[in-house]
Amino acid sequence: MTPTSGPAGAAAWALWQDSPWGRLRYHVVARLLRSWTADLGDRLRVLDAGGGDGRDALPFALAGHDVTVLDRSPEMLALARAAAGAAGVGERVHTVAADLEDLTALAALTRHREGGSGSFDVVFCHDVLQHRASHAQVRADVATLVSSVRPGGLVSLLAPNPPADVVATVLGRGPAAAWVALDADRAADPATGHTALRLSPEFAEDALADAGCDVVGSAGVLAVTALLEDAHRADDRVAADLEELEVELSVRPAFAGTARYWLRAGRRR
Repeated sequence: MTPTSGPAGAAAWALWQDSPWGRLRYHVVARLLRSWTADLGDRLRVLDAGGGDGRDALPFALAGHDVTVLDRSPEMLALARAAAGAAGVGERVHTVAADLEDLTALAALTRHREGGSGSFDVVFCHDVLQHRASHAQVRADVATLVSSVRPGGLVSLLAPNPPADVVATVLGRGPAAAWVALDADRAADPATGHTALRLSPEFAEDALADAGCDVVGSAGVLAVTALLEDAHRADDRVAADLEELEVELSVRPAFAGTARYWLRAGRRR
């Protein structure tokens, strides 16, 4: 995702990514996706749509898969290439400066480049859809994402969880503000400084189903870490313990319901 324009926005986003919440978000999601894609093959074609600096995609490149990061920000894509180069997997990471509307053309290009062998095996769209203009546009985006993956391939979606907005509002601004957030169509996004759509996991599941997917993965990400005021002071051992706890809580419905993010994966029929 491209959080805000300009160096200040990119710096603020990088600061969040390197916080305990940010690091755990990426670690937990990577572990869940590895389990959900384990049966798809040893050399996958992966698309990270709205992938920003490639932090969701890099673990797949490190595992030997071919990754394409699509984002509208050339600055973020330059960071993705730099990170891939520093990790020694620069040849496996390709970048495309484009928006979600260009996915259909990108999938066609992939088929042409690989001799008509099909589209991507895995498509991510993480922390992106809540920044679209409307719920109708999100439905259209999900359909486009699904059209970019081969039959049997996986589409993974992630966005902030609306119940967690209410919890965060109570902690940060008090119960009166939480009443306003309870049924609002949009919520403040602290990572960008703007408001964003509130998208429920049920909405995502319906959009995936309407686009021709069976939902095969369901999780909540960051059930407790974002509530810890002193998480930034955790040492490496405590951070590792938190990661193991978050992975376990992510697939338990009682905790996933109020986790900071929902994660859904659909397999194209």
